[in-house]
Amino acid sequence: MKSRTTWLTAGVAALVVGTACQDGDRTRQEGTRAAPGQEVEQAQARSEEAFDSARDAQKEASRQQREAARAQEDLQHKQQELQEAQATAQKESQEAQASQQQAQARTQQAQSEAQQAQASALDAQRRLQQGLTPSREVVGQNAPVAAPVANAQPSAQDQQISGEVLSASSREVLLSQGGEPQLRLQVGPTTQVRVDGRAASAADIQEGAQVRASYRTDANSGEPRALRIDATSRTQPAAPAAPESGESSPGVVPR
Repeated sequence: MKSRTTWLTAGVAALVVGTACQDGDRTRQEGTRAAPGQEVEQAQARSEEAFDSARDAQKEASRQQREAARAQEDLQHKQQELQEAQATAQKESQEAQASQQQAQARTQQAQSEAQQAQASALDAQRRLQQGLTPSREVVGQNAPVAAPVANAQPSAQDQQISGEVLSASSREVLLSQGGEPQLRLQVGPTTQVRVDGRAASAADIQEGAQVRASYRTDANSGEPRALRIDATSRTQPAAPAAPESGESSPGVVPR
């Protein structure tokens, strides 16, 4: 009985051990089957992540490319504006240079014309002064000469003229030499006028009277202003002329 019981116990133990070994083998087989599946899933997950990263990178690259294209377009536009601005500036510079040259030419022409006008004015003044050379002689051989009054000696700036009156008024006296108008004397409040040796006004001087006058050219207007006028009417005998230095007084010359 003991022997049978021992063998039975040993058989049960062996059965239990065998069952346990079979269960272990089955578990290992199932684990071995499950490992490749998980690796595939993990690989697929990593692949999807890589695709997502690549897609995001492609989007970023496209965005950067668009920005680069816009920047290039802006650069070309700015370059075009710069070229246009440079062309405009060059054109304006050329126009300014041309205007400056024209202005310089006009200035030089104006200066030349002014110099010519000044030379003409000086020449005309010289001719006028030559034509109005003060005469110390009586106009005509038989023309009477009015006697000068004391204190009537002209200064170094004064000039003298003798001639015949063409017209006279309270403001001016027009004199001639040789029948041609020579000088228009302006008469003012300070002008001393004597007719036939008597104090008078310029309006009292008759046409055709013989006149000896001293005058001064006005610095502002350039007009001759009479300082003193001594007139001798045609119908009156001439007073004796003032003697020149070293000469005797001539007698009255009858007309």
